[in-house]
Amino acid sequence: MEIINLFPLSIYRSKVGLDDALRKTLIQEIYNQENESKNNRTKMYNERSSWTGDVYGHEYLYKEKKFEVLYDLIGKHIINYVKKIGYNEKKIDFYYQRSWATVSRKNEYIKYHNHSQSHLSFAYYLKKDKDQGAINFHDNFKHNEIIPGTFESTSTRTAEFLKLNVLNAAQIRIEPNEDEIIVFPSKTFHSTSPSESDSERISISADVSIMSKNSNKIEK
Repeated sequence: MEIINLFPLSIYRSKVGLDDALRKTLIQEIYNQENESKNNRTKMYNERSSWTGDVYGHEYLYKEKKFEVLYDLIGKHIINYVKKIGYNEKKIDFYYQRSWATVSRKNEYIKYHNHSQSHLSFAYYLKKDKDQGAINFHDNFKHNEIIPGTFESTSTRTAEFLKLNVLNAAQIRIEPNEDEIIVFPSKTFHSTSPSESDSERISISADVSIMSKNSNKIEK
C-alpha cells in the first residue's frame, strides 16, 4: 500500500547567524520605533493585536543602515529557497516592497491573512523565547477533504469521526527559534498564535517581488 502526496507547499526554515551584538542593537532600534508611535498608537484590529511597524511609518527597514547586515544575510536564504523550488536565481532580480518589525506581548497575535501583492514573504525571529507563540499556515484548498467541512470542524474530532494527521490538517503550526527565518509564498494564508510569555517576541517581516532579468521568450 502506498500514499502518494502530490503538490506540496514548501516552507523554508533556517538559522540566519546574526551576530549577538548587532542583534541587541536592532532590538533596541525596534523598541525605539515602537516608543515613537505610542502617542499615535491605536490597535488596528482588536486589543490583542501585536504592534506592527508598517502601520506606524516604519515599513522600509531594509533601507536603514543599521539593518544592512541582516538583510544581506536574509538575501542569501531567499536565494536558497527559490533554488530549492527550481528557479534559476541568475535569471531573476529580487526587490523588497516593504519590510517591518512586529512586537508581540502576552496574549497578542496576528490574525489570518496573506500578502497577495508580492511573491515571497518571510518572518525572521530577532527575539524569541519559548512559549511566545507559533506561526500558523492555513490550507484553503483541502485537496483531501472528501466530506466538506470536516477538516476544520472540532466536533468531528470530538466525536472521533476524524483523527487529525498531516493529510487532513487545515492548519499547521511551526514554532521557530530565535535567529531562525521562515520563507514562504506570499499568497499563503498565515497567522500567529498568542504569546504565553511575559517577555516580548520581536520578528522582522518583508514582502519580496521577483522580476525576470530578461523577458525574452517568457512573456505570455
